[in-house]
Parts: sequence; structure tokens; C-alpha cells
Amino acid sequence: MRRVLTFALAALLLAGGAVGSLQAAAQTPSAASGEPIRIGVLDPTTGSFAVFGEQVNDGIRLYFDGVGDQIGDRPVELIFADSAGDPQQTLEQARRLVGQEHVDLLMGTVNSAVAPPLAEFAGQQQIPLVLTVAGARDVTGENRNPYVFRTGLANGQQDRVLGWYTAAKLGKTRAATFAWDFLVGEERVAGFTETFTAAGGEIVAQQKPPLGTTDYGPFIGQVDPSSIDVVYAFFAGPGALAFVQQMHQFGLLPNLELVAPDYFTAGVLDQMGSDAVGTVQAGGYTAAIDSPENAAFKEAYAAAHEGAPGVYVAEGYIGAQVVADAIARAGSAEAQPLLDALAAADLTTAAGPLTFDDRGQAVRTVYVTRVEATADGVAQTIVETVPEVGQSWTPAS
Repeated sequence: MRRVLTFALAALLLAGGAVGSLQAAAQTPSAASGEPIRIGVLDPTTGSFAVFGEQVNDGIRLYFDGVGDQIGDRPVELIFADSAGDPQQTLEQARRLVGQEHVDLLMGTVNSAVAPPLAEFAGQQQIPLVLTVAGARDVTGENRNPYVFRTGLANGQQDRVLGWYTAAKLGKTRAATFAWDFLVGEERVAGFTETFTAAGGEIVAQQKPPLGTTDYGPFIGQVDPSSIDVVYAFFAGPGALAFVQQMHQFGLLPNLELVAPDYFTAGVLDQMGSDAVGTVQAGGYTAAIDSPENAAFKEAYAAAHEGAPGVYVAEGYIGAQVVADAIARAGSAEAQPLLDALAAADLTTAAGPLTFDDRGQAVRTVYVTRVEATADGVAQTIVETVPEVGQSWTPAS
């Protein structure tokens, strides 16, 4: 039976949303009974990634607030450090958290460029590292070190589902790809391309605007819209907003299908408004998931914040849940018992079931959604649910 760790604030739990795992955790013996578990959280709170890092931190706080900052008989101390999305600053802060704050484990990070050096540091220091968003594939690749686990999706993981769905289910087989020219864009386009072409699709054009571009006119203008029937895009925040607006201005939307990973509309869907209607996305979390765990998560978030939680908040919350579950089962925050417990994780989250593969990468459900107009604006509707998606997923034959 899968463990279910949900928000524990009694007034917010739905009927039947009991916290059996937390009750079990309260009975778990600890070698250091009563001593605090110290978790170092490395997310950007300044710089261009700050808005995303703050949301991940909100999700981590939300989970631990809900369990009273306690695992079994041990209090939990969250020690936040600003990575600024910069590899050098991340390493400096990681050294401080380990050397001066004496944390038991590290978690967080948003920017993929931060993940490889941080993973190397974790291996050198022999301290567990749980990545919540940063998707650099090498971190859970062939050379992955055993101190690293990722609860979020690797770059290209949801894009593989999207490529298959676009060709096999939407019947769109002539694509142009648009993605910022950096590691994440490259890995996401590669994931999409592999399954899209395997399902009979063809990549007609590839556009790679420099990272941070918001004027896409020169790139859109290079694509003959009569030669394609679908556009794949990976941008984020203001860049994604500008892309959608300019695709309409150039007349490519709504005539063509637009597909993208879930981070494309994260935080900017309401601003996109009607321009986003029809956009098909694939990702590991959507507020449209119909489950007791997601309902409890959304109610918990609504009690502390305005609006609905997005994917970054959800990934922080899920990462915290996985960490708490592993510590409870290990009965310790010591490195090796915790790593063993993480490897054996099998739980249900607000996003559905979660386990890890043998390289520390989360295997999760991926949801394909379509943006639709509603009475209050726009919202995602789930059109396909694909279970047990790993980082090298291919469709069942």
C-alpha cells in the first residue's frame, strides 16, 4: 500500500484524508531523540530566478508547517540560503550550510546550471541532496553519485510524453521548435524530438533565441507557417508571455497548434489570458488533478496564500513530503539510512504516485492538459494521464 503524507492541519483535511504515515512517524524511534533535523534549502531569492525560488520555498514551508515542523519526536529546522541561481554562489552557500550550520541534508535549486556542481559537492561531502526542480539530465544519468535524488522531473521527461502525444494523439506531424539556446532548452527539445519523430513526426525548423530573449520577431519570421502544423515552445515567465503574444501578432496562432512543457505557463497563465487558449502542455503537476491529496494541498495553500498553487509551489511541497517520509522510515537523518529510505520511496503526493529509478530520478505521472476558457478567465483541463513516466520513457507498444 502506498504511503500517503498529506497536509496535517485538521481543519483543512478533507474527509478520509488522514495522515497515517505521520502517525507512524510519531512512533518511529530515533537514535538522536529530540535533536533537531536541520535541512539546508538552497533556492534563488534574488536574481532572475527569484520568483520561482520563492515559490519552491513556499511549498517547502507549507508542508513542514502542516506537520508542525516535526518528524516523529524530532523538530525540523529549515535553514534557507540564497543561491541566486548562480553556481558559484550556490557552492559558497552550500559550504556554509554544511560547514557552519551543520545541516543533515540539502534540498532545493531551480536553475539546471546549478545542479551538476551542487551534486558533485554533495558527493564530496557525503551529504544527501534532494533536487526539487533543477532538471539537468546528467545529475541522474550514468555518472550520478548516490547522494543525489530528484523529486521533480528531469529535463525532457514530460517533453517525451508531449512529443508522442502531439504526433500520435493530436495527429500533428510537422513541427517547428522554439527554445532558448541553453542546456535546458536543448535537453527539452531533444526529449520532445525523440518521441515525436518515433511517432511519425518531422522537425521542419528549429529556432534557438538567446537565453532571456523577449523579442521573437526575427525568429518567428524565419518559419514558413504553411510548412508546419504545430509549434513546440520552451520559454518561461515574461519570455513565454511575450512569445504567445507575438505568435498571435504574426498570425501563427491560433491557426497552428501550440504545445509546451508545463513550466511554459507557470505564473503567467492569467496574464496570457485568451492568447493561451488551446495550448497543450505536459507536466508533473496541475491544479486540475482530482484527488484527495491534491484537494488537501490546494486548501492548505489557500489558507496561507491568495490564489491557487502553481507547479513551483507544488514541487517544493512534494520534495518536502518525500524528505519527511524518508526520514520517518529511516528513523534517522544520518546519511546512509536516509539514502536507503529515499531509494525505497513509494508514496502518493498531490501530483500522484512517486517512486525513484535506480539513478535517483523520480518516476511520476505526467498530465497532458489543454488551456480552456472559463467564466473566470482560463484554466487547464486534463486530456491525458500517463502513469509511471521515467526519464527515458517511451510509449507502450
